[in-house]
Amino acid sequence: MLHKTQGIVFKTIKYSETSVVSKIYTAKFGLQSYLINGVRTAKSKTKASLLQSLSLLEMEVYHREHRNLNRIKELQPAMVFHSIPFNLIKGSVGLFMIEVLSKSIHEEESNEPLFHFIFEKIKALDEMEQVPSGYLIAFLLALSKHLGFHPHGSFNEKTPFFDLREGQFIAGGHGHPNTLDEQLSGKLSEFIRNPNTELSHGSRRLLLEAMLHYYQLHVPNFSPPRSLKVLEEVFRS
Repeated sequence: MLHKTQGIVFKTIKYSETSVVSKIYTAKFGLQSYLINGVRTAKSKTKASLLQSLSLLEMEVYHREHRNLNRIKELQPAMVFHSIPFNLIKGSVGLFMIEVLSKSIHEEESNEPLFHFIFEKIKALDEMEQVPSGYLIAFLLALSKHLGFHPHGSFNEKTPFFDLREGQFIAGGHGHPNTLDEQLSGKLSEFIRNPNTELSHGSRRLLLEAMLHYYQLHVPNFSPPRSLKVLEEVFRS
């Protein structure tokens, strides 16, 4: 049966000399794999650039439940990027976001609030003039809310440590491997209240590492994105 849906390309891999398989997160069906024949030929109506990671699509698809590979009848860009492909920082940030999403989302079912959150985040990344220094930390915190493990509790004299495993601020535990020290817990609290909080390079790096460890504790089989090292070099330059 044919369905119209929007999609976000997570990853595209070569399937044969002329075909590819794309993992696309859709508004209507969640994460799906699509076989696209002939896309790697000169006569193809589908431009290969449409299937690059981060691409936002309008799609008409053939969908059968519990099928490993479905097919696309037609696809068009839902938005044409004006800056991400040409801006090293934005491109690196986008790659990091897609890696995190690919490692965090595996459900083949609709979650429209999550879909629209991701869609708008990618759109905003393309439209913003400059990427804020703490953008990735803010993204990870906002995504954790949709995934069900957003930090809770409050940072104060009685609960000055953030427990990464429990996802909340606690009274004790300094020195425990899954507990942030008081200073970093305070920085996290500030950032939760105001995602535009300015951070030093050192604090930003430590807080980003802490958030990735947080994801490892709460998302099965999550591992730090490979693009992290590239991103660190880009922001350092």
